[in-house]
Amino acid sequence: MSIINKILRNMPPRPLGVALACLKILEFDYGHFKSSLKYAAIDRTSNPIPWYTYPAIEYIRQLNFSDKNIFEYGSGNSSLFWASISKSVISIENDEDWFNKISSRNYSENLKINFIENEDLYTNHILNYSDTFDVIIIDGNFSRYKCAQIAVSKLSQGGMIILDNADWWVKAASFLRSQNLIEVDMTGFSPINGYTLTTSFFFHREFNFQPKSENQPEHGLGALRQYAEE
Repeated sequence: MSIINKILRNMPPRPLGVALACLKILEFDYGHFKSSLKYAAIDRTSNPIPWYTYPAIEYIRQLNFSDKNIFEYGSGNSSLFWASISKSVISIENDEDWFNKISSRNYSENLKINFIENEDLYTNHILNYSDTFDVIIIDGNFSRYKCAQIAVSKLSQGGMIILDNADWWVKAASFLRSQNLIEVDMTGFSPINGYTLTTSFFFHREFNFQPKSENQPEHGLGALRQYAEE
């Protein structure tokens, strides 16, 4: 602590002020402190959010999913979040206690959470649906590489696959890249955690989701809200 105090005493005012401003944006504007305190993926107003990186969440918030059908490997606060912004969500979960916890909080008619304990049935469950999905999220406990191999066949034209913790699941990321999908990696802090990680988007070559507003990108949390003259 004495070292920290010495650094603070000798630090010029502006860098210290900038550091505190950054701390405020992350811990309070994004709600990181509250999410860590409650060990839950929530924002500053305690609304459920995905356990993705904050840059990934901000990007998702800019798009219109009101007519999109979602399939999710792995349930959680992300399931509740997606249900609040999309047409329909099908989520699968292999942990019975977690399934019961999330199911008890599901008040959305457009969200169906399925408990599937067997890995093969879990991985292949998406094949039980005749339709394709606009968004497929790979974020469950079982092999994300196996899920990725199955998921590509059920992706709608112009849709996208989201692979969370892609920096851990590099084989799954490599496979999705090999399927002629466009990879965009979003690395940064996430709810709860005290380290950075990567949420990756894999876009179909005809990706065509529309923004929610006329401005994209919108100002992010903590942004300097101004527009430059063209």
